[in-house]
Amino acid sequence: MAAGLFLGMLVLLSLSLWRVLGLQRENRLKTKVVEATKCGVLVTDATLPHHPICQVNGAFLALTGYAEHEILGQTSMILSGPETDRASMETLGLALQDGWSCRVCLRHYRRDGTLFWNEVMLSPVKDRAGRLTEVIWIMRDVSQIRELEADRRGSPSPTLLCESVSEGMLVMTDGDVVYVNMAGLRILGASSEAQVVGQAFLGLIHRDFRESAREQFARTSSPDSERQWETRVLRIDGDVIAVEVSITPIVWERRESVLVCFSDRLSANRTGTDASPGLPYLRRSESMTEMNSWAWDEAQGAELWSAEQYRILGYGPGAVPPTYDTFKKALHPGDRDRVLALFEETFTSDRPYDIDCRIIQPSGVVRFVRCRGVLMHGLSGQPIRMSGTIEDITDYKLMATLAEERVLQLKVVLEASSSGMALVSREGTISLANRKIEQMFGYAYGELVGRPVDSLFQSLDRARYARDSREVLSASGDGLSITGVELYCLRKDGSGFPAEIGLYQIALSSGPSLLVSIVDIADRRQAERTLRDDRMRLDLAVQVGQVGIVEYDHSTDTVWWSPVLRTIHGIGMEEPASLERYLQLVHPSDRDRMGVMARPVTPSDEDRTVEVTYRIVRPDGAVRLINLYYTTWSDRGDPSPRPCRTVGMLVDITDRKSLTTVMPPLSTMKSPQAIPRSVFHEFNNSLTAVLGFSELAFSLIPVDNKAHCHIQRVIAAGRNVRELAQTIRRAADTVAAYPESISRPGSDPTPSQPGVPDVVGPYR
Repeated sequence: MAAGLFLGMLVLLSLSLWRVLGLQRENRLKTKVVEATKCGVLVTDATLPHHPICQVNGAFLALTGYAEHEILGQTSMILSGPETDRASMETLGLALQDGWSCRVCLRHYRRDGTLFWNEVMLSPVKDRAGRLTEVIWIMRDVSQIRELEADRRGSPSPTLLCESVSEGMLVMTDGDVVYVNMAGLRILGASSEAQVVGQAFLGLIHRDFRESAREQFARTSSPDSERQWETRVLRIDGDVIAVEVSITPIVWERRESVLVCFSDRLSANRTGTDASPGLPYLRRSESMTEMNSWAWDEAQGAELWSAEQYRILGYGPGAVPPTYDTFKKALHPGDRDRVLALFEETFTSDRPYDIDCRIIQPSGVVRFVRCRGVLMHGLSGQPIRMSGTIEDITDYKLMATLAEERVLQLKVVLEASSSGMALVSREGTISLANRKIEQMFGYAYGELVGRPVDSLFQSLDRARYARDSREVLSASGDGLSITGVELYCLRKDGSGFPAEIGLYQIALSSGPSLLVSIVDIADRRQAERTLRDDRMRLDLAVQVGQVGIVEYDHSTDTVWWSPVLRTIHGIGMEEPASLERYLQLVHPSDRDRMGVMARPVTPSDEDRTVEVTYRIVRPDGAVRLINLYYTTWSDRGDPSPRPCRTVGMLVDITDRKSLTTVMPPLSTMKSPQAIPRSVFHEFNNSLTAVLGFSELAFSLIPVDNKAHCHIQRVIAAGRNVRELAQTIRRAADTVAAYPESISRPGSDPTPSQPGVPDVVGPYR
């Protein structure tokens, strides 16, 4: 039993150790692949926010001028700047979010601030569960190609021509290497030109093959010499590889030189069967940088195709002759004329070609390919060699098409929105923004892309946004959103404004992302403040003027009383409001007349203000005289008009009516002096307050509001009372000055009587 347990543990330990050693071996091979390629390569960790850089090769450091410790842990944004194309950054951002492959060409910045055109290709790496774990960035400086495209009449440099192919090329002048292309550096295992340039090419050949190579170089000028042969070369790391070499005399920088073309496809074919089946990373890197080349040698009059070239065209290696006619037959009819015209132009202009097109395999399958090539000339100017690559980009094309359609649809939706909209990655970076949000924050087109979204908010509100965004992103349910969040935003010029924020979760293939909506509510807040101030003034006018308000909803049989109305009727705030209780307080003699408030409304009565004066009996027995103005609305959608809502405003006029009833006309008054002056003073103060606040409220209430008409009635009544007070005061002053001048019934006051000042304000 114990022996069996020990044996099982030993097996498990051996398997674990084997797995660890396999991973270490795989990682070493990955590192070798990354370091071997001449293209700049960086690897970003897709499992961490912002995709930090976790690995770079020497070619990338040489391309950008950064040291390794300066670039590790940073994001790809370190290469961007003001001149970086924002549309290309959008494409890269969406590809990273969705885990797609893509290829863009954009302007990047080196460490010293110089600009260069960078061709960037993304290749996602996923685990067995389909989760994105890493992204491989392959970069190539294409500044010279861009300059060549800008000046079509210029003559391309030979260096530019050689950099366009995957076949190793070097130029020897007087036996020393004066130039080597990127593919040659990769084959030789060199990380920079300084390791190769200046050396004798024979010194790179294995000592057992140097003599035969020297003989081949000696026979270069002979027309019947063998131009293509096999030899062994020493890599910088000491390894020996088999290469296929061809040499041709050329003129390089006005000097007679020798062009050496060499390829390691022989070594690759011999060792391909020994490759580990568990290294998809290695095979993927090889397919992106190598093994898809072809060459045409004028001296031999034949083409050489790699096994990958045959596979892309749909053939087995060597199944068909590797000729130009075979390639032409494979071209799609819709692209054939365009591609052949470019090839013919290459023979006349010396320009390298780079074109995307379609091919049809023998099985009828249509594939998208990228063809690149360059033509080399000999001493007399005649074409001597043409080399190029063909790359299957079908998967990339399909994904790029889907991405473009998705981006187009999303942009149309965002641009159609009246709110500011931005698509934000999980790391908090803006990947898409509509024109509305750019105008709202004062940014030019594309300037928001790549910026952190929290830079749009005031520093005090960024924590609130971060908390809400985490809540939305971490929710398991689809469609979770948070709306109505009010934050303070910052424009590009530093000015701020209040905004309402909405956060919506969007499920992408790479995980949930955020759609952020931003609405400027500065005008809304100003309108709310204005409305609040107007309501405050109206409430103040109603309170000072002691105007009671009653509202009755006929459909629900509910009543609302204002506090002033409860005070006028002597009812406490705790007593519930009802129409029955309201009618109970009406004097029995006037109760039938007040029932009109509940009568049906005819079209002629629609929106008409009714005035009625009646008496009420308070719970304490006091009788008060009430002047009521009310309006009833009906349901316009009902064929038979039925009352819908009644709103009334009332004033207690008991004291005013009593004064008019008790005081006889001036013509019958024996002595107006009996009224004390203090009565006029108190009456004047109260009437001034009523008219002043009523007129203030009248100017603030819209004309189409029902309260506008009610306040107008209150003002008219106040003016009538003012005229009565002026008449009484004038008569009292006249009697005091000239007792004998009291007018008899029917007589008019004499013009010599002094005028009475307007004690209650100007007449309006």
